[in-house]
Amino acid sequence: MTVKNALKILDGYYERKLSLKNGLQDPTKSWNLGHDLASQVAEMFADHMELDLEVLDSIKKQIQPKCKHPKKMQDIDSNGNRYCMDCNLDL
Repeated sequence: MTVKNALKILDGYYERKLSLKNGLQDPTKSWNLGHDLASQVAEMFADHMELDLEVLDSIKKQIQPKCKHPKKMQDIDSNGNRYCMDCNLDL
C-alpha cells in the first residue's frame, strides 16, 4: 500500500467518524430531545468519537510526508506512474 492510498483510507475513515459524531449531536434527532438517558448516551458516544478523531488526525500528521519531492528523487514505476523515492508518495 502506498502512502497516498493509506492517506485516502484514513481520510475516508475520518470523514465517516465525523459524520457519525455530527449525527449524534444533531439537536433535531429524537434522541437529543430533552435530557433523558438516550441524549446522555448520544453525548457520551459523541465525546468518544471526538477522541477517535483526534487520534486519527495525529496518525495522519505522522504519515503525511513533508517531502518537497526533488526531481532527483522522482522515478516512474512499472505501470508508468510517477512517484517520489524519498517519501514513496505517488505524484
